[in-house]
Amino acid sequence: MVTKPLVSVVVAVYNMQDTLDKCIQSLICQTLKQIEIILVDDGSIDSSGKICDKYAREDTRIRVIHQKNSGLPMSRLAGLNVASGEFLNYIDADDWCEPNMMELLYNAATKNNADIVFCSAYRHRNDGIARICNLPIDEGLYTKNDIHDCYILPLYGDLKTDILITTGYVWCSFFRRSILRNIKFYKDICMHEDEIIVIQALSRAKSIYVIADPLYNYNRLAPNSLSKRTIYWENYWENIIDVYEAKREFSCNFFTDDSEYMDRLTTYLYLKFFRSIRNETHYTNPAGIWGGLKNVYKLKSKKYLFKNKKYIVKSEFSPVERTLIRLTNCRLYFLVYFYYLIKCNRMRTYVEKTKN
Repeated sequence: MVTKPLVSVVVAVYNMQDTLDKCIQSLICQTLKQIEIILVDDGSIDSSGKICDKYAREDTRIRVIHQKNSGLPMSRLAGLNVASGEFLNYIDADDWCEPNMMELLYNAATKNNADIVFCSAYRHRNDGIARICNLPIDEGLYTKNDIHDCYILPLYGDLKTDILITTGYVWCSFFRRSILRNIKFYKDICMHEDEIIVIQALSRAKSIYVIADPLYNYNRLAPNSLSKRTIYWENYWENIIDVYEAKREFSCNFFTDDSEYMDRLTTYLYLKFFRSIRNETHYTNPAGIWGGLKNVYKLKSKKYLFKNKKYIVKSEFSPVERTLIRLTNCRLYFLVYFYYLIKCNRMRTYVEKTKN
């Protein structure tokens, strides 16, 4: 008789042959043995698919799905559709888990009847290992009334930064699988897609539990990770607009006062607009310096900035950021562009690149 798994772990895999072994090994060695591991090979063109199949032959808890390349959201949906555990966790294929992660998360969920359990993580970069511990509240159990202020509202943005809290990522979120049923996955959103999943799940959760201990290892060293790369992002601003519109779509479920979330969303949007300009100055931009400037003027949906600028009154922008906002509102994008070109030392990088 096959025992039904307590936890389903879904790993979306795309060209991760260099890191996949470590990721899968960390799941196989979990102290909680009653889990199923669902590996979704999203049309990898390296040996990732073969690695998945090899582990599936060696461990009956592992199931492999091979599909045409459809993107991360659709890979996660494919895993969710076949999952059978009471709880579900999404893991990135270039990361790995602490040996007792699933056991601690499962015990916290069942003992406290929590629909979601959050944990902290270790971040691995070239400059060392750091603990990501910016959870907005202390360890413990929180009910429906707490979720709005402590979790949903911060996921709509902060009044002074666009840096996301740890709970905005699915890899540190342990879900009761039933609350993920029929949530919306956006195929075209390739950045910040985690936020959309977590926001929908939080809106359905009756209670959540927070574990302060870092149980996950977030790998910023992997060169092939789309979510962790530091090169030029094509269509960065367009993706941000998709995220913005998705958050607006869900906001009616959480807020009765528009200003409560629009203050945060508008702050988020302006800061992401500046990031998109900084992105265009990156030396890996194939368009070069002048092509990057032309791209800034071609960015679509800037109307959202001007339409909602009244909401930035409460935002805690720095004097420099407020100056950049005034320049943006006056359509003086070239000044903002050259500010980031100089600030990020891109001019010298372009010159050195040209010489080489």
